[in-house]
Amino acid sequence: MAWKLVLLLILVPGIVGMVRLMSYANRAGEVGEFTPSKLPAEATRSSIDQPTVLFFYHPHCPCTRASVRCLERYLVSFRSNPRIVAYAFRPLSASDSWVDSETTDKLRSLKSVEVVVDEDARTCRRYDIATSGHVLVYSGDGSLVFSGGITASRGHEGECVAADAMKNAVNGIPNSEPSWPVFGCAFFSAGDGV
Repeated sequence: MAWKLVLLLILVPGIVGMVRLMSYANRAGEVGEFTPSKLPAEATRSSIDQPTVLFFYHPHCPCTRASVRCLERYLVSFRSNPRIVAYAFRPLSASDSWVDSETTDKLRSLKSVEVVVDEDARTCRRYDIATSGHVLVYSGDGSLVFSGGITASRGHEGECVAADAMKNAVNGIPNSEPSWPVFGCAFFSAGDGV
C-alpha cells in the first residue's frame, strides 16, 4: 500500500508538469490589432514591385530559433527576391551587443536578411507587434498580405500551415487566411505602443 502512495506522489507532479508544459507550448502570444495595412514609407525600398518581409524577434527567446530555421528553409522557395528585414529587440538600457545571440548570428548568416537593432521595441510598437517570431509580409504594392508566426507551437520546427501561407504571400499567391497566431516571448502587451 505504501508503494502505491509513493508512486502516486511521484506521478502526479510529473503529469501536472507535462500538462503545464504542453499548455505553454501551445499558447499563442498576443497579436496587435493596429498593424499597418500598408507598408509605411520609411520601410520601402527602391524596387517597389518586390515583397517585403519583416521579422520581429527577441534575440534571447529560445522559441524564436525554430522560426528562424523555418524562415531559412523557405528562402529557397521564394519566387522573387523579397526584401527581408529582421528587427532585433533591444532594451533601452542595453548596448547594441545585447542583440548578439545564436539567433542573431543565424539571421546575419542568411545573405538576403538585413538585421536591424530595434531599440526599446520602437519599430515593434510602430507595427503593434508584441511577440517574438511575428512575421509581416507586404506585397510589392505595399499591402499587408500575411501577419503571424511561422511555427505551429513554441519551438516547433515541423510542418506548419502558417509557414506555407507566409510562403504563398511572398510568392503572390492569395491566402484565404492572412492572420495567424504567433508563438514566442512577449516584448510588451499588444496595443501599448499604438
